[in-house]
Amino acid sequence: MSGALNSVVGGGGGLLSSIGSVIGGAFGGPLGAMIGQAVGNLVQSAIGDAIKDGINQLQQQHGMPKFLGDLIKDRADNVLGGLRNNAVPADVQSLAQQQFGGAIAKFKTDFQQDFVQSVLGNRKAQGSGEESDGAGGWLQAIAKAMGQALGDKAKHLVELSAKMTDLQQAKSTATDPKVKQEEDGKNAQEFNKTMTEFQATGQEYSMLNSVFSTAIKSLGEALSSMARKQ
Repeated sequence: MSGALNSVVGGGGGLLSSIGSVIGGAFGGPLGAMIGQAVGNLVQSAIGDAIKDGINQLQQQHGMPKFLGDLIKDRADNVLGGLRNNAVPADVQSLAQQQFGGAIAKFKTDFQQDFVQSVLGNRKAQGSGEESDGAGGWLQAIAKAMGQALGDKAKHLVELSAKMTDLQQAKSTATDPKVKQEEDGKNAQEFNKTMTEFQATGQEYSMLNSVFSTAIKSLGEALSSMARKQ
């Protein structure tokens, strides 16, 4: 992993304050930071809704046991509830919804579709049998789907990091001062655009990592407890 990636994923200041720094660049000052925190709440809710709606789809259309699906949805609610920043004022949360609600809704829909298809693909790869059809088989398929989602985000971060490095090093070779200034200006604009995408993707990665790792651990412990009682 690149140094830039590590600075986003492992840096200090907390996930929501990092999101605030990204959005704050557009809105400025404390308001920008609060809107960033509100956007973090929206993304967290979108992830939770995508997982729960995806689980409903797997239960209704693909035979996931109801007890397992209900357990996953309950754990998702618990994990995301603990991450939500409840100190965000209601009017700021409403403003964030107005500004970014459409993009968040698309993210939720795409994430749900990818999650369901990934789980089904992993189940198909497992083959048939009592072990793969039981709760453990479903949990394994879900864990792999979550790992694949994180892997995709990490790959995108590395690609964006490499692009930023190239843009930083790019210098116009034009001899005309006006052309050189224009080309260097375009590179700077593209760098800032890429950096914003990198930061946003990094926050998405961190959030998914936090949710997924906690959810999988919680589910594993719950299933182990249920197995001991049987």
